[in-house]
Amino acid sequence: MKRLALYAALLLLAGCEPKQEPQSVGQSPLQQEMAAIYGENQVIEGGYPDSLAVEAANGIFVGQREGGLLSFKGIPYALQPTGERRWQVAKPEPDSRLVREAKYFGHSAIQDSIPTNGASLYRQGEDCLTLNVWTAAQGMRTAHRPVMVWIHGGSYVCNGTASPTEWGDRFVEAHPGVVMVTINYRLGLLGFLDLSLLPDGKAYSRSGNLGILDQVEALRWVKRNIAAFGGDPDNVTIVGHSAGAGSVSLLASIDEAQGLFRRAIMQSGSVAFTSSREDCQRLTQRVLDFTGAKTVAELQALSPEQIIALNNEVGEFFRFPERDGEVIPEDPYSRFDGFNSNIDMLIGSNADEVRYWVDAMGGEGKFDLATQLWCRYIIMSLDSAERSSAKSYYRYFRDQDQDMEGAQIAQSFLNDLMFRGPAIEMAKRHAESGGKTYMYLWRQKLQTSPQETYYGACHGSEVCYVLNTGRQIKTNEVPDPALASEVQQMWVNFAATGNPSTPSHYWPAYDTTQGATMILDKDSILVYDNDRLPGQFVYISPLLKDYISPIFSDLLDKAPWYAGIALGVFVALLLLLMWLFFRFRRLFRKSSPQ
Repeated sequence: MKRLALYAALLLLAGCEPKQEPQSVGQSPLQQEMAAIYGENQVIEGGYPDSLAVEAANGIFVGQREGGLLSFKGIPYALQPTGERRWQVAKPEPDSRLVREAKYFGHSAIQDSIPTNGASLYRQGEDCLTLNVWTAAQGMRTAHRPVMVWIHGGSYVCNGTASPTEWGDRFVEAHPGVVMVTINYRLGLLGFLDLSLLPDGKAYSRSGNLGILDQVEALRWVKRNIAAFGGDPDNVTIVGHSAGAGSVSLLASIDEAQGLFRRAIMQSGSVAFTSSREDCQRLTQRVLDFTGAKTVAELQALSPEQIIALNNEVGEFFRFPERDGEVIPEDPYSRFDGFNSNIDMLIGSNADEVRYWVDAMGGEGKFDLATQLWCRYIIMSLDSAERSSAKSYYRYFRDQDQDMEGAQIAQSFLNDLMFRGPAIEMAKRHAESGGKTYMYLWRQKLQTSPQETYYGACHGSEVCYVLNTGRQIKTNEVPDPALASEVQQMWVNFAATGNPSTPSHYWPAYDTTQGATMILDKDSILVYDNDRLPGQFVYISPLLKDYISPIFSDLLDKAPWYAGIALGVFVALLLLLMWLFFRFRRLFRKSSPQ
């Protein structure tokens, strides 16, 4: 009965992740900010200032001067995937001499509107395949600067380059020796929906990975055109956080992207952020059930408004990029065994990743319960050998500290299983195959008062330091300027030379003997403790082949029988309460004076 109650609670928690409340009165400050920056780039018919113009293969783009920088926003890097091109692999725009403005961000990919996500509050559309470039104005025409391409996160279902947390202006302002590019790509049902098994799905065999292939097309555009913006096309580093880091790891693992970049930085994301073909087909069936469609042609006939409604209805059952064996290998970890050894890599994660989701789970108490139940679900879904390894992980922590609470162990387990473990696995394989590898652990905590929610060094807390945006997630704190400057210099040095060392911090390459890891916080220090997981990694490693990642809707999508269990528990409790009610009423009547 206790186990059934746990399952029922797990169902309720998984199915009741809070929706964002709509704004009741007026607009929030973020909504106002996004409305203020919105605009549509126009074709320029007359003259234009040559000093603000750059000629690319697909047109002449006229940007804006921002202090010592030139910015070029909303540049299309492919034909837009609208109309009959919906769910098709992106194709490059034809060569052109058309003169266009590059003053405004392009449309965000279709996604749910969330009050805290700036990109979702910007104008959305299927015509979202655009990128942005920031470069120092001085010497741009003759410069040959390292290029950093930022790929945004958002679980492959939300976010975009219009969000102020993703802008590259302040980064390039602080580091004018680098050209920064940020890219949009298709998300959710338009970017990661496998249509290959439908009767007319043969022409859509890659539809489960369109968002990744969009990124490939963006990198092709960068390779061909970035020299005109002062960048070195042979020294490109791709950088990403969360799903962006997952994208970076996959771009390093697929044939289409080879030769398009030289270095890769992965912040809290990995090839574990992928889905099996079976998982992806469940989402496809859900879409077909909701729409009544039976063919791709019928789905193509849906209007943009119907697509948005569809996304809102079934988008929470999203999928990550698909291990389809065509674009992405069925075992993408294997590509770190030599396939991508020519790519320099910097890989890391944060110390308290999962505490990012405290608010989404309804606060500290519910979060503690949810993480423990989530771990119980994971462990029970493993085979017997893996389950034994997971239980050994728990015993390991109990042996280290008998007073450690179950919620603390559960959160550590999720951190290690979904983030730190996959990062170590990629780094180990890459280093063993001869690839140059650097490892870090972000430990700078968000500053909160004792009365506020404790987030620690949660998922995404390093992004504002790296991009120099000054916009911290969760809190309004100002990032520590010394740490921000040092981390940015490490990232820039890696992009420029392949070595992140600075005058203040020597950072040797990672190997499997010493496991050199840079601990990044206010007092950053290099450690040689084999990755902070000297004891528990042996128990995490066997579980990595299951590609367990934070798609919480899996609890409902994979186990609909939870509903029956929950109903059974509810009925049993109701019957028990009724029996107790009538029992106590009878006793009360017997004891009452006549």
